[in-house]
Amino acid sequence: MRNILLMRTSVMAAFTFGASACVGTVGSSGGETTGPVGGASPGGVVPPPSSGGACDQAASLVPARVWRLTDQQYVKAVSQVFGVVVPAEVTAPDTQPADFTNLSEIVSIDSRAAAAYSTTAKTAALAAVTANLGTFLPCGASDACVQSFIRNRVSRAFRRPVTDAEVASLMSLYHMGATDGVATGVGLVIEATLQSPSFLYRTEIGAPVAGGPKARVSLTAYELATAISFALLDSVPDDTLWKKADDQSLLTSRVLAGEIDRLMALLEVQENLGYNAGFWLGVERLHQTEKETSAGYFPEFTPALKQELYDSSRLFVRDILTRGKVTDLLTSSRMYVNDDLARIYGLPGGMGSELVAMDVTLPERAAGILTQPAVLAAFSRPDRGDPIHRGLFVYNSIICGTTLPEPPANALAVAATFPTDASERELASLRATNSNGCGTCHGLFDPLGLATERYDPIGRYHAADKNGAPIDASAVLTNLGADVDGPISGLPDLVDKLKIGRRVSDCAATNMAEFVLGRSVVTDNSCSLQESRNQLAASGSFRDYFRALLTSPGFLTRDGEN
Repeated sequence: MRNILLMRTSVMAAFTFGASACVGTVGSSGGETTGPVGGASPGGVVPPPSSGGACDQAASLVPARVWRLTDQQYVKAVSQVFGVVVPAEVTAPDTQPADFTNLSEIVSIDSRAAAAYSTTAKTAALAAVTANLGTFLPCGASDACVQSFIRNRVSRAFRRPVTDAEVASLMSLYHMGATDGVATGVGLVIEATLQSPSFLYRTEIGAPVAGGPKARVSLTAYELATAISFALLDSVPDDTLWKKADDQSLLTSRVLAGEIDRLMALLEVQENLGYNAGFWLGVERLHQTEKETSAGYFPEFTPALKQELYDSSRLFVRDILTRGKVTDLLTSSRMYVNDDLARIYGLPGGMGSELVAMDVTLPERAAGILTQPAVLAAFSRPDRGDPIHRGLFVYNSIICGTTLPEPPANALAVAATFPTDASERELASLRATNSNGCGTCHGLFDPLGLATERYDPIGRYHAADKNGAPIDASAVLTNLGADVDGPISGLPDLVDKLKIGRRVSDCAATNMAEFVLGRSVVTDNSCSLQESRNQLAASGSFRDYFRALLTSPGFLTRDGEN
């Protein structure tokens, strides 16, 4: 057994060293970090290039790179390749996400993460051989059968064919472990595989294009299959996509388009796209939302209700992303409701505990994502409304407003001087008129939030306050653009203004490109990106947008060094 442990250590080291020169950050002191996308952060984004301006025909959508798997991708890949489920938090603490973390800049592995990978690999390997050894070795324990396992299963984990040298190394490890039994030998092979940089990192380094601009490279068929699969499934290629990569037919436009359409029809893809869009559209923020539940506040906001709201909004976003159009973001009256939600939000009941799609006839639920109770609750404080963060959500996620500066250093001190009994409208007026400069930014997004004043902190609609007086949801929009600026009487007026032109469509395209490409695209001027935006603006279909982006010339190549 001591020899097995020594062999395990040496093989792990060999696999890690083999890719550290490529990545340059394995074993560094930097840990995994998270990065917000679109509306997930209170910072705004730069508007995309004008649809009428010149774009760069030669630009790829992303540079050549390696891309570390997230914990979620790791778990999905292990399940898909080796048939077992490992704990969801591989390297990160057990926390609910609020920000999108599938960003290609996150590549370093510190000592803590390396130890976590080692522990998870051992757990996964033991579970895999216990449950599936007969599946892995249907032809017995001969060397030929083990090599077949390596060339098939390990190749799928690496998302490319294994080399003869890799097969030889893994066979040496297998033989050492097999002295304690076949299961131990195969377990060590799996354990090594799950700690290899070839598993932990996706490569997009391609093959050079002779004379190409910026040393541009074309993705290999395996890299293209991987890029598509992680964009749509957040995991390794499925059997059909792998076969198209293996026979190289994926590199033909007809087969590529067909695979995109096939994958887009899968429920797993629809779930993944809806989940990713939940970061952009505020759904994931609900996890961090708490409410004051004492008498006189919001005792209805139980953990069960919070989960139901989350599930309801996930289903709504999934529908929009996979079967809906851009206009539905602001005009859909669909909600997913069960009896609990119907009772609390004043809707017809009778559907039981399961969430059921309902096209609500109430006008206060006819503004798409802006009238989903989960999102309204996510952008509210525990005990009162929150026009600041609701306004920021619209500003950042719906219209992609320009980047905002940091608040003044004394912003909190100034806010502390405001009357504690002031209404949200009075507070907005104080922020707009105080002398420390807060009004410049708050004047952009506070009016957007004031349009939602008739929705309480758990997303219920109230036309009047507790005293019976009508709630004022009017505002005056300024410095957002000539097509938007001016007075509004409430949320319906705001929606009517936001529907004008392409600002919502282009903002949606910008946010979704970040999920697919793993990087910010707000300053990009790639023709491939612009043509994908144009497709979304023209048809309104998110399916059309994803097809256009994933089959574009800029997605099939990567820009290398000049």
